[in-house]
Amino acid sequence: RNVKRWRDAQMALRWTAAGMLEAGKGFRRLKAYKQLPDLKAALDKHRAPETDAQVDPVAQAA
Repeated sequence: RNVKRWRDAQMALRWTAAGMLEAGKGFRRLKAYKQLPDLKAALDKHRAPETDAQVDPVAQAA
């Protein structure tokens, strides 16, 4: 059902969280989900030589 009036930011967060929980029921777990940290580490290691300088995330967002 549509939300017609937002009272405050907390209400918006509650509705967003409720929607995400409802959507989560339709998600399926990846078969190799336990290996995702290893994949991330390998990708970071592979990408590291290509980047010469570290970029500050705050400066990058500006």
